[in-house]
Amino acid sequence: MNIKSVAQLRALLFEMERSLGLVDLSPNERDVLYAINEVSSGSPKKARSEAIRNHPLAAAIPQATYHRALKSLVQRGLVAHAPDTRAGHYVLPDSIEG
Repeated sequence: MNIKSVAQLRALLFEMERSLGLVDLSPNERDVLYAINEVSSGSPKKARSEAIRNHPLAAAIPQATYHRALKSLVQRGLVAHAPDTRAGHYVLPDSIEG
């Protein structure tokens, strides 16, 4: 793969993020959101904080930054604390499940 192909993929990703309204998120917030989508399962889609944190997209984010990004996603309504579960479990609202 060459740099032009990567640039085209990045441009496509940017357009997709723009159409979903994700361009206002920081890169860390986007990576945490993508990690949640990757590791979540069930109905509604649930993810454990440990699984999110261990995903390759989130693993390199410093711990404090990770928690700030996750808190921001919850405040924005893109992620919610899972009902009837212990702390550290999150769900994706139906509007952004993929």
